[in-house]
Amino acid sequence: MRVRVEVIRKLLVYEPTMEVGAGMESLDVGQRGNKQTYAKGIKQKFIVQCYYHYPFVIDGDGSLWGAANRYLLSYLEGADPAKYRTLESAAGDLRSYRQWTLDNDIDYLYIPKRRRARPTYRYCYYLHEQLLKGTIKINTAKRKMSSVQRLYQWHVLNGMDFDYSLWIEGDVRVNYKDNQGCSQSKNVKTTDLIRSFKTAKNSSDYDEFIDDGGKLRPLPKKEQTALIDSLCRVANIEMFLSFMFALVTGARLLTVFTLRMGIFFKVRLKNMKEVKLNIGLGTLVDNKNDKQMVLHVPGWLYDRIHIYLKSDRYKNRVTKSLHVYEDEGQQYVFLTRNGRPYYMSEYDPFSSLYRNPARGNAVTQFIRQQLKPDLLAHGFDFTLIFHYLRATFGMNLLEEKLNEQGAYDANKPEVFQVLMFIRERMGHSSLTTTEGYLNYRHKFYLAMQVQGDFEKYLESISHKFGESYDLG
Repeated sequence: MRVRVEVIRKLLVYEPTMEVGAGMESLDVGQRGNKQTYAKGIKQKFIVQCYYHYPFVIDGDGSLWGAANRYLLSYLEGADPAKYRTLESAAGDLRSYRQWTLDNDIDYLYIPKRRRARPTYRYCYYLHEQLLKGTIKINTAKRKMSSVQRLYQWHVLNGMDFDYSLWIEGDVRVNYKDNQGCSQSKNVKTTDLIRSFKTAKNSSDYDEFIDDGGKLRPLPKKEQTALIDSLCRVANIEMFLSFMFALVTGARLLTVFTLRMGIFFKVRLKNMKEVKLNIGLGTLVDNKNDKQMVLHVPGWLYDRIHIYLKSDRYKNRVTKSLHVYEDEGQQYVFLTRNGRPYYMSEYDPFSSLYRNPARGNAVTQFIRQQLKPDLLAHGFDFTLIFHYLRATFGMNLLEEKLNEQGAYDANKPEVFQVLMFIRERMGHSSLTTTEGYLNYRHKFYLAMQVQGDFEKYLESISHKFGESYDLG
C-alpha cells in the first residue's frame, strides 16, 4: 500500500483520565466484558477542544505514522491553531517524504557520519532530480524541504539528539521595501538545503506573468472582452456576477465566494457611485491571511447582485442549502444548484457537514468544461484561471490612475502616489508586489484598456445579460 493522507471531519482533543469531575464526558475503552471507563479531561496545551477536517498520515501498512501525526498535532497548540489548509499542506509534504523513505529503504532517523548519506541531503538531491525532470516546481521543492526540516526540528524540541547535523544553518541578507517604499535589509536564518534551490531571475523584458501570490497573467482588453462575451453566451448568472465582481474589485476567489447576503440587503442610494465593503478578520468574508481591507464595489454591480438575491433562482438554491443560519444575512451569495457554497469559509459553523469543504473546485470545473470550450468555439485560445481576474483588475486600475495623473515617467513623484493607491486597493503587504504591476506595464502591457472605460463596457453587458433573467 502507498502512504496516504486521510481526513476526518471532527477531531476531539482531550486527555483520558481516571479522575472524573463534574460535567466531564465519559470514555469507554476496550471490548465487551473488558471495558475501562475514563473521563475526557482537558488537554491543557490546546486552546481548541475540537478541530474540523483534521488530516492523518497513514503509513504503507495501514497504520498511523506516529511521529508525523504527533508533529501535526503540535500545530493545534498555542493561541492560534493552524488552519485546515496549512495542516493539509504539511500532511501532504510529509506523506511524500515518508513514501520516498519507504521506496528507498531509508530510516529517516538514522543520521550517518557522511553528510551526503544523511536522509535530509539525500531527499534534497531527490527533489533536485524532480526539478530537472519537470515533475515539480521550485517553490514546491522548497516547501517540501521546509516541511521535512520542521519535522526534524520538532523531534529536537521534544528531546531527540542526532549524532550529526541535519543541515548547515546560516544568515542571508534580504533586501526589501518597507511600508513607505524605502529600501531596507535584514538577516534571515536559512539552511544550505533551502539555499540550494536557487530561483533564476527572469531575463526576459516581456514576461507575461506578474508575481502576486502566484504567477498571474493580466488579460489584455481583447481577452477581457472575449471572456465577458463568453460568460454571456454560457448564461450562468452566478458565474457571470462572480467573475464581474473579481474583475472590478480585485477580490480573490475565497473572498468572492464567501460574500454574504446581508451585505447586499440595502438598496443603494443613487448618489453612491460605489459601495465600500469590509472583508477579512472580524467580518464573515474571508481574505488571504485574514487581512482586513476594504473593497470598492461599483454601484451598478451592487445593484445587480441585490436584484439577483431576490430572484426565484437564488431562493430555490437557498431552500436546498444545508446551511440554515439564525440570521439569513449570513447565507452565501453564490450557491451551486444543490445549495452548496462554491467556497466554504474557514469559520463556517457548518463545515463539519462535509468531508471535504468546498475550495472553489466547481469554479475551476466551470472554466474547464464550459468557458474554455465556448472560447475555443469562437476563436479564442488563451490560458485562464480565476485568479487572473485579480491581476487584470490591478492592471486596469493602474492604467486608469496613471492616465489621470498624466504620469508616464516612473521617476515622477505622482507614480509613487499611484503605486500606494494601488497597493491599498489590492491589499498588498509589500510595495514590491505592487511595483511588479508597474514594471509589467512598461515591459509588456502598454496597450491595456483603462479601467474606467472597460467598466462602462462591463456595465452595459450586465444590463443586457440581466434582461434574460428579469433582473430589472
